[in-house]
Amino acid sequence: MYHKFTTILCIYCGDYFDVPVYCGDRFCPICSYVRQSRIRNRLNFLVKSVDRRVGYCFKHLTLTIKNQTNLFSMTRTILKSFRKLRATRSWKNHVAGGAFVVEVTGNSDNWHVHLHVIIQSKYYAFAEILKLWSNLSPGRGVYIQNIPKNQIVGYLTKYLSKTSTLDADRSELNKALKGIRLFHAFGSWFALNKKYKPPKPKCKKCGNACFCLYSEVFRSSDFIFEKQV
Repeated sequence: MYHKFTTILCIYCGDYFDVPVYCGDRFCPICSYVRQSRIRNRLNFLVKSVDRRVGYCFKHLTLTIKNQTNLFSMTRTILKSFRKLRATRSWKNHVAGGAFVVEVTGNSDNWHVHLHVIIQSKYYAFAEILKLWSNLSPGRGVYIQNIPKNQIVGYLTKYLSKTSTLDADRSELNKALKGIRLFHAFGSWFALNKKYKPPKPKCKKCGNACFCLYSEVFRSSDFIFEKQV
């Protein structure tokens, strides 16, 4: 599999490493490593920084709707339905905040979109969530279970690049998800997310944080490397 890379040089020790040039495929296994690392750092910050609340614990919640052939419409429908759910009095009375990722499986004849959600909440009866989701979305798929705090980051990030989609359907998948965030924080976690500052990239050999390219300015993922003069 061909993939373009650019070489980054540490001006302190002379060590160098390759960084993948984003290819435009949101499920490219090479590009996804950079995205997963970025979101993993953000999630680690959220989980470590979230306030402890008496009577609250962490739960993972999976929400699904009926399979469809129109992936563009289906993705936006499930996200809209989840926004409606978060706006209900029941949700606000139980859930302080959380984060979710979007996962897509299937193919052009039978797309399956679902949300993997982490919530910090009080006891929330399955029957109550199921009833709300059934009323607010074209589906009845709900699963909820407690999750240990130390498993949250691994649980969510594993879905960011996971897809069983055939290469023939990859173009449709990327087109349908254009403009859609595959990771999002909400509630109290949304406010906390704004305080997050990405760590500066450091040389693995000497630990310093000053790099340059062999050539011109180049943008790679969330980092901007510039030629030093």
